[in-house]
Amino acid sequence: MKIAVIGAGISGLAAGRELANAGHEVVVFEKSGGYGGRLATRYAGKNNAEKLDHGVPFFTAKDPEFTKLITELAEKDIVTTWDGTFANRDKDGKISTVEHEDPYYIASDGMNTIGKFLGRNLDVRFNEKVGGLTHIGENRRKKRSWMLNFPTARTESADAVIISAPARQAYAILNTTIDEIETLKMVREIDEVEYESQFTLMLGFDNADLPEWNALDCDDEVISWISNESTKRSGTAKNLVVHTTSDFAKANIDTDAEVIQEAILDRLTDILGGWVALPDWSQFHFWRYSQAVNPLPHDFMEIKGNDTPLALVGSYMNGNTVESAYLSGSRLGQHWVEQFADKK
Repeated sequence: MKIAVIGAGISGLAAGRELANAGHEVVVFEKSGGYGGRLATRYAGKNNAEKLDHGVPFFTAKDPEFTKLITELAEKDIVTTWDGTFANRDKDGKISTVEHEDPYYIASDGMNTIGKFLGRNLDVRFNEKVGGLTHIGENRRKKRSWMLNFPTARTESADAVIISAPARQAYAILNTTIDEIETLKMVREIDEVEYESQFTLMLGFDNADLPEWNALDCDDEVISWISNESTKRSGTAKNLVVHTTSDFAKANIDTDAEVIQEAILDRLTDILGGWVALPDWSQFHFWRYSQAVNPLPHDFMEIKGNDTPLALVGSYMNGNTVESAYLSGSRLGQHWVEQFADKK
């Protein structure tokens, strides 16, 4: 079977990996230029030599299936624990150290290396935005069930489709098929998924004494989390990644980017002191679909039928974490490997 995966986030790559390992032809279409979704790494600073995790700052592992992957990644020196001091700043400005039960995991060379590992044996095509789907139907002359439509008027055919985009983007793609197959129930369900947005400000300093903590969790109206990226990997880089609260992002979603950055930097100066007011460089990113507020209670969703294999996976299935995203894709992949064992 030729299986098209829309999105090169961890859920889509996990599904594709399972299916490719079973002998299916898997093609991944990713609208951006890189792997991983919110497991993202920004190359910044002089000559873009510095790596900052501007999406998910860390993740944890509890499920045995996901833990098995993390063990494999650790053995290959892709993943390690983020050891050190973590702190909390309360509403009154008091900073205290905090303990966490589960290990915090990071990628030694940047979070996007996890996506690169999962997709290393897949046909991943970047800067390819799928605009819609057409179901060819049982009486088709063409061999395959699905046609993927691109804004350039180009098309690709596939026997099965996996959509691993955020729920809102999956909704837009599915909406192109509701008059053709039984997708209406699926469309209605994912339409209920709400997302929090988030701004991320990345800062670099040539000469500064950064805090000793790895990260500061803030009880604040503007800033929710500050990562000291310099504690993640060796080198002389001195970088911070600042994540805003969802309320701040929601209130400023239409505000000019420069104004937003100034507001974040002003608040960061209040929290950490005047030394952060003049970074040597800065970069900015907006995560429209940062985290699902009300994830769906499924590992995945699918339309059953030999002629219409279509499924949804993502971090909005059974949670809103890196782990839930991986398990969503991996479990669909395993399910389809069994279901389509005679269609390689």
